[in-house]
Amino acid sequence: MRIEAFDIWTEDNVAEEAGDRPRLPAGWAGPAGPGIDVSAWPRSPRTGQPMLHCFTLRLPEAYRRRGPDLVAVAVFQWADELYFKDPSPQVTAVIAGSSADVGQPGHPFWAELAQARAHPRLQIADDGVASLLAMVWLTEAELNGPRVDRPTAAPSLAAGEFDSSSWRARHGQFGSLWLVPRDDPNAGVAPVSFPSDADADADAYVDVPDRFDVFHAEHLGGTCMSPDGVRDGLSPWYIEVSRLGGISYGGDLDIALDLDSSAFLGDWSTAVLIPGTDAG
Repeated sequence: MRIEAFDIWTEDNVAEEAGDRPRLPAGWAGPAGPGIDVSAWPRSPRTGQPMLHCFTLRLPEAYRRRGPDLVAVAVFQWADELYFKDPSPQVTAVIAGSSADVGQPGHPFWAELAQARAHPRLQIADDGVASLLAMVWLTEAELNGPRVDRPTAAPSLAAGEFDSSSWRARHGQFGSLWLVPRDDPNAGVAPVSFPSDADADADAYVDVPDRFDVFHAEHLGGTCMSPDGVRDGLSPWYIEVSRLGGISYGGDLDIALDLDSSAFLGDWSTAVLIPGTDAG
């Protein structure tokens, strides 16, 4: 199998940037989620808030690390500086099937939370800064099914939470997504912080000095584009993004999502809160 790396472009930019390279339709970035059961929409383990959908990306065959039938991933995020705290008593009561202590039992959020369940291929981890991220592996039917709107938000934000929808709308990149192959010497190679000399090992990760001139920052596999360097421990099978669908890490830094590890944020995360339950 030939292994390639890909730039990830939105509809607004692909025509200008792709040139004569192939363009592969690959999903979308925006608030609507993929065709999963709405009761399995990822939520904050602490407050039950439905997370915000960032993007859904179809993966080339080599990147389907959970099995050939899981053809895409959907990525969600929720801003919460207190993500590490235990669930609130109200959330615990509703999940346990009791609404006795819920302050606003008539609000639809609570009824929807009572019906919520974890998607069987859900991973949730914190980013080690101030937010939670979720990745859901999708079947072809889930990818191509009717898109799902975010469930009802809680009647009020909990301490530490921040609804970043307005920021995302101003600063994010949205629309249909396209994968554009790039001639990347590091396709299929695990990134490392200090690249080896290219002559020493044909399979070693190499430095590309002009990478910001020839490659796009949002990409699948290949050369790491973060100005802050490579995240330790990444596999060759990763997505690196900065503002795709409004995703945010540490303000305006790049974030790498490893498709070959249940700890998809690696040692950035203090805990994998909900590891995937389906080993694929």
